[in-house]
Amino acid sequence: MSLKGANSRTRGRKLRSSGTKTTARVSNGPNSLVELKKQLEVRARELAEAHGHLSEALERQAATDEVLNVISSSPGDLQPVFETILAEATRLCEAKFGVLWLCEGDGFRAVALHGAPPAYAEARQREPVLSPNPGTTMGRVLATKRAVQIADIRLEPAYRTDPKRFAIIEQAGARTLHQQP
Repeated sequence: MSLKGANSRTRGRKLRSSGTKTTARVSNGPNSLVELKKQLEVRARELAEAHGHLSEALERQAATDEVLNVISSSPGDLQPVFETILAEATRLCEAKFGVLWLCEGDGFRAVALHGAPPAYAEARQREPVLSPNPGTTMGRVLATKRAVQIADIRLEPAYRTDPKRFAIIEQAGARTLHQQP
């Protein structure tokens, strides 16, 4: 068996530099330090955004798991399921409180409340069914079968003139409403 370079004069000696030195230069070309910093900032923002999306997805998955656990542990009893769905939705949306409504003919029945102010919760217990006016979020959902959001319900005529609708402003302190079919 032979080794390459076995009879070489440099075998066993340390390699020496030829004395030529290279200098690192920062240029204004496409790989300049400024350009690299910009690219790093872009990648850092993209990574932060991806991390945010991952966190949201994990939160939704945890909420779904919680709802599925309640469904499997209470067959036939929908109340705990409604309450869990609403609690998880309220948490995910970072809302102060939530109401889960079921459509019944031309009206909606409040089947679960989460974090609602006491005066509003009592009003919903006394009158759990509301018949929506056309200008309200519920009225719009019923008519269009699409999600509706009102940014400031204090500016909506249907909420300023109808005592039943005015309750959500006065008793619950609500400002923004979002309803889905």
